[in-house]
Amino acid sequence: MDNIQIDGKEFKIFISETQIQKRVSEMAQKVEKKYKGKNPLFIVILNGAFVFASDFFKTYSSSCEIEFVKLISYVEKESSGEVINCIGITEEMVKNRQVIILEDIIESGLTMEYFIDYLNHFHPKSVEVISLLFKPDCLRKDINLNCFGFSIDSGFVVGYGLDYNHKGRNLNNIYQIVNS
Repeated sequence: MDNIQIDGKEFKIFISETQIQKRVSEMAQKVEKKYKGKNPLFIVILNGAFVFASDFFKTYSSSCEIEFVKLISYVEKESSGEVINCIGITEEMVKNRQVIILEDIIESGLTMEYFIDYLNHFHPKSVEVISLLFKPDCLRKDINLNCFGFSIDSGFVVGYGLDYNHKGRNLNNIYQIVNS
């Protein structure tokens, strides 16, 4: 399958499943080496990062805890500029912990800046951000991105957890929009 259609938009394969699996495994091994014996708290950003996190934890086998948070900032292909925290994280979960945020994509950095500020009110020992995708040309906030899988251009992408109008998350490859 080369190109796909979602809601009248055409997408082409951008990053293959094989490339993704290889890179996610490398990332998990790197993080595991850094945190070996430390029992970090991973916070997975829903909905987009669930596929990435699932594959990440198939390789990461050291002691850790995993929590989930849902942050929404998109309407169709555009960031709304407003972040809504749908499922909360408590101070008891975060205080004095090494926190690692798993995200599907860092674009403007607005959502991540919001969430890091939110977490810092709970006094974690440290906060690290790991993202599968990074769009450096779109970044508007200074985010300390400790590890990322792929640096990509500003084109809209879907698949492997990322969606367009709530569709396409289940695709194994990452596709980029052809006609915007």
